Amino acid sequence: MEYPTDPQIYAISISSATDTTSLLPGVVFTIDQVNGKLFNREPLPYGFHVDSVMLSLTGSTSYGFSGIEVTLEPDSSYAWNRSDSIAIPRLRKIKTTAPDGVTSKSYDFQLNIYQEDPYILTWEKIGENYLNSPVESQATILYRDRFYTYYQSGDEIKAVSTDISDTPGWEAVVLSGIPHTLRLSSLITSGNIIYALDAATGAVYHSPDGVNWSIVQTEYEVKAIYGELPNAAAGNILLAVSHDEKVRFARASNDFSDIVLMNDLPANMPVIDFTAMKVESKTSYASKFIFLSGGNTTSDALNNDIWILQEDGGVIKYITSKRPDGILKGSSLFYYDDKPYLIATSAGKNILMYSDNYGIDWIKAEENQSFPENFAGRTNTSAVTDADNNIWIFGGISSSNTQLVDIWKGRLNKFALD
Repeated sequence: MEYPTDPQIYAISISSATDTTSLLPGVVFTIDQVNGKLFNREPLPYGFHVDSVMLSLTGSTSYGFSGIEVTLEPDSSYAWNRSDSIAIPRLRKIKTTAPDGVTSKSYDFQLNIYQEDPYILTWEKIGENYLNSPVESQATILYRDRFYTYYQSGDEIKAVSTDISDTPGWEAVVLSGIPHTLRLSSLITSGNIIYALDAATGAVYHSPDGVNWSIVQTEYEVKAIYGELPNAAAGNILLAVSHDEKVRFARASNDFSDIVLMNDLPANMPVIDFTAMKVESKTSYASKFIFLSGGNTTSDALNNDIWILQEDGGVIKYITSKRPDGILKGSSLFYYDDKPYLIATSAGKNILMYSDNYGIDWIKAEENQSFPENFAGRTNTSAVTDADNNIWIFGGISSSNTQLVDIWKGRLNKFALD
């Protein structure tokens, strides 16, 4: 009889009676057969500890292995009988021998545990006074891997731009075709185009480069641009438009050449000066939404809700969150760490909130994620996240109703530890 010659490990699991939170059975191990490594890509929580575990290894056949040798730190190797527990904090190598009793393979073992609290959000002031006075209003967007800050200065709309950097090198942008009444709070990006509404005429303007702007002819009067719909038809933009003396949702193609009317807009949904956020979950295919917070309705009433919108069968369905703590006027939404986040105001200070269930409930962030003491309270700030898991906060309106011209950057420890 010929016994199998494959010594490779094909599955590994661990458990421990002292693991009272039952985290170990859910640990997913990566088995690197080429480099001979066993490790968990997602570290166990900060502070997790067990002294010993029961180990289960699976080979290519029911024969398993003819022998298994483990090496513990410091340099203690022995033949493991597969029933004794193993001191997991000291386990460094596993050597398996195939059923033929000859062929063997060694693996380096690493059980990764966060050595620092991964959910500390560290904030740093990056710069200030990067806009020329006067500044009446401002908005910053991320466009083609650059930050663009558009701001109202006297009777002009001006702009500056910089690469993403901890030492931004702002350059003046010489704008063309942009009306001085552009509503900066309406700026959105869709694909390689920037869109915004003219507050004076209600006309849609667009720019293919952030510099040159021109008017877009639309079939209906556009009341609001809510942003790019997160669905399979990439580039569709959700609007609020006037039609037959009603305000309705509408879906526009990326160049606004085709606008499809949808259901009526609820009367208390904001259409101006709101903050919007697109949500596309990395872990839930169905979790594709647009969130709205703050702003004013068509009757100029304050919006005191967070709205969650989703397209379903050509209809926009919507619900509101359980109302969170804090004031939503001038709030800011952003998506980070696969969660919706909200910057609101409470007692003259900013509070950071997040949702674990896609906006149904909101939780006030713990002290390890709060803003630093020297972070001036503000409203109408621009909150932007980048591909390196940084949060950028640009300016805003202070409690004394003056424009702030500063930049802050935040990042969770878990991303710095990856």
